[in-house]
Amino acid sequence: MRVTDLNLSFAISPYDRVLPLISGEIRPSGVRLEYEPNPSPSSASPVPRMFFEQIKYQRYDVSEMSFSSFLIERPKGFPYLALPVFHNRNFRYTNLVVRDGAGIRQDHPEDLKGKRFSIPDYQMSMALWTRGILQHEFNILPRDLQWFQTRGERFSHTGASGTRLPEGVQLTFANAVEAELFRRAEVDVSMSYAAGSPGVKSLFSDPQAEATRFYTKTGIFPPHHITVVRESIVQAHPWVALSLVDAFQLAKTIAQRRVREQSLFVFNQQYVQNERALFGDDPWVYGIKANAAAIEMVQTISVEQGLTSHKASLEELFPESVIVADESTIGL
Repeated sequence: MRVTDLNLSFAISPYDRVLPLISGEIRPSGVRLEYEPNPSPSSASPVPRMFFEQIKYQRYDVSEMSFSSFLIERPKGFPYLALPVFHNRNFRYTNLVVRDGAGIRQDHPEDLKGKRFSIPDYQMSMALWTRGILQHEFNILPRDLQWFQTRGERFSHTGASGTRLPEGVQLTFANAVEAELFRRAEVDVSMSYAAGSPGVKSLFSDPQAEATRFYTKTGIFPPHHITVVRESIVQAHPWVALSLVDAFQLAKTIAQRRVREQSLFVFNQQYVQNERALFGDDPWVYGIKANAAAIEMVQTISVEQGLTSHKASLEELFPESVIVADESTIGL
């Protein structure tokens, strides 16, 4: 570390593609990232508290962040800018589970209308994307379902943001854990309850086939989490944003090489070939231009669902240095 390096607090889930940054194997030029481990030692996932503390207290200089919550908070003056470094991308809607006896046929998402839907947090990105895809692909609107949130009214993204839902959307804060809600037949469908649990079945009989169908149609691998950096740091040191993006990219490149060449999976090479045939060389591509369709869709569905009032410009969301650099590249 040089004496002129900036010390920045850094919080993120230990994804394989960021481990080289967490360990210090890769260091952003001119920056020393001081990794903050899981703030919830009793929890397997640091994400709910990490995001809550960013929304409520702006605790970290650089962190993983809910894409949905960022879009909601940014117009209110949330003092962070986004980096086009996306984490936790998935087709989570394909893993919905439904309660036996709820009158929901497998592979018939239209049967969800009028049902009771259990979610961890209404405004979380997983819920935003699921509602958006149900609306755009299957004509099921948020008001067609009754929503039961299992995180508390205050200690949640929705509570921390003070989010008010549009007229016609019913949200109840649940009085029991999800397993108990299903046992008591008080909910019918969930995006977080484990498939294979007693009394439930997967909505889609072949989740991978449904995800492939959606991706082939839209070209979107939904990004749920982004990376944010404190705006005052970027204003004082505009080069920091690009230094961080370059470091995230290098860390991902190292992780991809290790997974593809040193994986424990027996049929790893065949899997890599199948994945490349569908997604191309890098399903986890960073950059604004390379993710334009996903950025457009997440803003569209956020506005449609009444969580945000308008689609923000790129200049409202990302550092100028990143936008300018991205204009001349295929992907960062």
